Amino acid sequence: MPAITFPESLPVSARRGEIEAALAAHQVVIVCGETGSGKTTQLPKIALAMGRGRLHAPPGSKGRLIGHTQPRRIAASSVAKRIAEELKTPLGEVVGYKVRFQDRLSPGASVKLMTDGILLAETQTDPLLQQYDTLIIDEAHERSLNIDFLLGYLCQILPRRPDLKVVVTSATIDADRFARHFETSTGPAPVIQVSGRMFPVEQRWRPFEESRDYGLNEAIADGVDELWQGNAAGDILVFLPGEREIREAADHLRKHLAHNVLTRHAEVLPLFARLSQAEQDRIFDGHTGRRIVLATNVAETSLTVPGIRYVIDAGTARVKRYSLRSKVEQLLVEPVSQAAANQRAGRCGRVASGICIRLYDEPDFAARPRFTDPEILRSSLASVILRMKSLNLGDVAAFPFIDAPSGRAVADGYQLLHELGAVDEQNELTAMGRELARLPLDPRVGRMILEARERGALAEVLVIASALSLQDVRDRPMEAQAQADQQHAKFDDEKSEFSSYLTLWNWLGQARGGSAPQLASARAQQAAARRKAPNQAFLPVAQRLAAPPPAAPPTVGDAAPAHRLSNRQFETLLRQNFINVRRVREWRDVHSQLLTVVAEHRWELNAQSASYEQLHKSMLAGLLGNVGFKPEDAAGAAPGSPEYLGARGIKFHRHPGAHLRKKPGRWIVCAELVETTRLFGRGIAHIEPQWLEEVGAHLLKKQLLDPHWEKKAAEVVAFERATLYGLVVYSGRRKPFDKVDPQAAREMFIRQALVAGDVLPEWHKRLPFLAANEKLIAKVEELEHKSRRQDVLVDEELIFAFYDQQVPQDIASGAAFERWYRQEAAKRPELLRLTRDELMRHEAAGITTAAFPRVIRLGGVDCAASYLHEPGDARDGVTVTVPLFVLNQVSEERCEWLVPGMLKDKIQALLKSLPQRPRSRFVPLPESAARLAALLGTPDRVGHMGLVDALLKQVRQETSLDVKRADFKPDMLSPHLFMNIRVVDEHGRQLGQGRNLGALKAEWGAKARGAFQALAGLKLGSRAGTPQKNEPNGPPALAAEGQVATKTKAPPSAPAVPAEARYTAWTFGELPELMEIGKGGQQLIGFPALIDAGD
Repeated sequence: MPAITFPESLPVSARRGEIEAALAAHQVVIVCGETGSGKTTQLPKIALAMGRGRLHAPPGSKGRLIGHTQPRRIAASSVAKRIAEELKTPLGEVVGYKVRFQDRLSPGASVKLMTDGILLAETQTDPLLQQYDTLIIDEAHERSLNIDFLLGYLCQILPRRPDLKVVVTSATIDADRFARHFETSTGPAPVIQVSGRMFPVEQRWRPFEESRDYGLNEAIADGVDELWQGNAAGDILVFLPGEREIREAADHLRKHLAHNVLTRHAEVLPLFARLSQAEQDRIFDGHTGRRIVLATNVAETSLTVPGIRYVIDAGTARVKRYSLRSKVEQLLVEPVSQAAANQRAGRCGRVASGICIRLYDEPDFAARPRFTDPEILRSSLASVILRMKSLNLGDVAAFPFIDAPSGRAVADGYQLLHELGAVDEQNELTAMGRELARLPLDPRVGRMILEARERGALAEVLVIASALSLQDVRDRPMEAQAQADQQHAKFDDEKSEFSSYLTLWNWLGQARGGSAPQLASARAQQAAARRKAPNQAFLPVAQRLAAPPPAAPPTVGDAAPAHRLSNRQFETLLRQNFINVRRVREWRDVHSQLLTVVAEHRWELNAQSASYEQLHKSMLAGLLGNVGFKPEDAAGAAPGSPEYLGARGIKFHRHPGAHLRKKPGRWIVCAELVETTRLFGRGIAHIEPQWLEEVGAHLLKKQLLDPHWEKKAAEVVAFERATLYGLVVYSGRRKPFDKVDPQAAREMFIRQALVAGDVLPEWHKRLPFLAANEKLIAKVEELEHKSRRQDVLVDEELIFAFYDQQVPQDIASGAAFERWYRQEAAKRPELLRLTRDELMRHEAAGITTAAFPRVIRLGGVDCAASYLHEPGDARDGVTVTVPLFVLNQVSEERCEWLVPGMLKDKIQALLKSLPQRPRSRFVPLPESAARLAALLGTPDRVGHMGLVDALLKQVRQETSLDVKRADFKPDMLSPHLFMNIRVVDEHGRQLGQGRNLGALKAEWGAKARGAFQALAGLKLGSRAGTPQKNEPNGPPALAAEGQVATKTKAPPSAPAVPAEARYTAWTFGELPELMEIGKGGQQLIGFPALIDAGD
């Protein structure tokens, strides 16, 4: 048992007895002490002095540990070393530590320092934490995700571990919340306040109003003048929200201080996370003059700047918040909490009394939240949920968090896990989720690594994943940005910043050893990971096959090193190329840690280099929510408009500092989306959209649009459209609809192919029932058009029902139907043949050929008649096709009579158009119209005069009224009650169409006359020809393939005679009364005539 001493200079030593008494009487004790109180190093020793830990275990008993958690690995290791030094024991013997990739703890040790993540991981194998009798949860005020989860877990198991003691420490005064969290039936946990070692700090409030001439930089300059007035000395620490504000303030201060003799030599140094190593080192170097350090909130707790006597606090910071709406991390400038402001003020009270100038007023400070929001309230909960699922801790919403996350945040965590394939639709862990839970990694990174393992890209992804977990190793100092960009350009890739990390990694390996080493075997690499040898830090990763070879590394003196560079030479080389030395070490360490994970799981690294596709599909598996698409119209967008559409409707820009030689393309994936002044995508790589179908298949929302029958393919198809978080991955892809909705596809097949007959012509040969049914349906439809009724043919639903009843339920395509039909039709030839009775609702009485003839004789020629019942159509009613050569012989009087089946309707319409007095004599009109149609429509009367004239005569006769022809109003009649004349040429081509016969004759009469004369075989001549003299005795033979009135036929070879001839004497004998011309078995009549030429 080592001697345990407690330094009297530490405030916690004075409260030792109170702490021991509280710990003996209660299961949980809260110790609240400011930085410097000694709680971190002395509490484990107090527990040892109380007899806890393995040192006091009885003989034969293994004993239990005092567990002590820290938020960071470096803190766990440094605290363990410090306590071991105070106990004067070797590290690991009594006090040791265990972090993710290091274990410095002997079997007999009593105190175990570790990260809170390690303790959480141990709950998987030791749910009740039986190996510990005491747990000290340090720095609980940081309220990280792990700390909150651990405090909730302890709250659950304490009732089952009454022997377990828990000490929770906090550096802020928010201890009451922890006390209430561990409240029992006896009340809240006791809180012990321990003061820190601080000098007095004077608070000065200096609010200012922003204007065009006065802003933050001017307020800082005024604060510096106030603090350094006279001969006051001491360094000043200025807290600003971000890098841009620091640069602007630095420029302003340098100009401002140059005008003062006392301050012109003062140093102005920036301090932010992206600062190069050399610039950071200057902060901690000794100096003699005055100094101003401009810092972000990194100087609140992470770094202690020495020699600070004064603080100027702008009161703001960039805070990372996870947006549930846009699913991105946002870096927003926000007012800091009261606790953070007090931490900043405390920076100037460590060495002497200090002064803190706050650039806001006291009411503003009082209105701010007391504490910074816990990480759980501004982070994605995916990691927490994944771990809870793997530990079977039940519903995350019911877990006893100190600050329970909102239901929306929980849903967002589940959404990310579903994106990664870690949970199913019921939010239960999948096989992928169980694998991810076993990895001590961020779920996104773990998902990339698991995908890379399957795709043969594990070696490459380990390099990239380790790089993405750190700040970029490429420095870009303010005073040498152009030079840095020039040096970094050799690492840039054309399409992928991920590939640029591989180029840089290979460059580091080459630069360190002189020449590019070959890809080692998987075993050699895993062995190197286990050994963690410093000289094997840069494991080579070959570039993708299509990429150019990596650029040769520039070296000191422009000569490639023939041997391995020393550490100093290597660091010099890195600085020359603007590579951050410290971050390179971190990159190497993280990569080594990932290799250890791979080795622990006995995964094999790929011996062959991964292709671009293998690598980026692996990365895509963890970044599906960070996909972007550039629309086609993005090139014409207004300047400053977002380039890319992202998931869930967000829009973002490609980061201006992207390390790419060319534009990445229309589809990209980003390592992260970060919002500052705008939403930027960082870590960009080109991807192919079809990769999303494979990697993100479980996330694609597919829609089948426009299902329709395609007669060429003889199947029902639809166009598939797939989206990923609203981004259209593909559209218009044909998909057989019967595979998705067989019943709907079957119905559409029957309706379109069988009922509507929308099939290829060859189907009628292979399926004879179709032609038979269509022919029968056409006949019934013709009856409907003639009768102008829509109730003769049964509706399509009854025809559909006919097929639906006989076609099997599993038939939904043409191919399947044909196979079935051939088999069944061999047994039942009349299968699927409709009958007239099945097609007609009733017998169509009166719809006869006599009433609706197929041909109408006009001008001595039988002209085809067709019927259509389609009001508004130009062909509605009866249409008669008239050859051009017959047009001039068509009688307008005959056309008025239409056909017998339509005469009654026309007479009724004409009677209806009469004035009231004569019209009343024929009421009811339908019966009178029927009687008159029977009376007037006899063959001997039809066509001898116009219908109106005939009807007028009959009306006068029956009524004895003085009815005039103008009393009939034909213009009031429906268009279908006038015959539609369709004029065609000898080839059947339509020349004109209309219901006004006179207009048609006016337009086509001359051509009709020429066509008639050509048909008659007459020689067309000119009216202005030379007068004929010495004509032969007798007239010319006026016959041409026809018959003269005497019925004597001319010989077939009779020569053609002129259609027109001039005579000055009657030398042609008797003029024939008419000519009969034969055409197609029909007789055309021509009338010769004499015309006085007038000369």
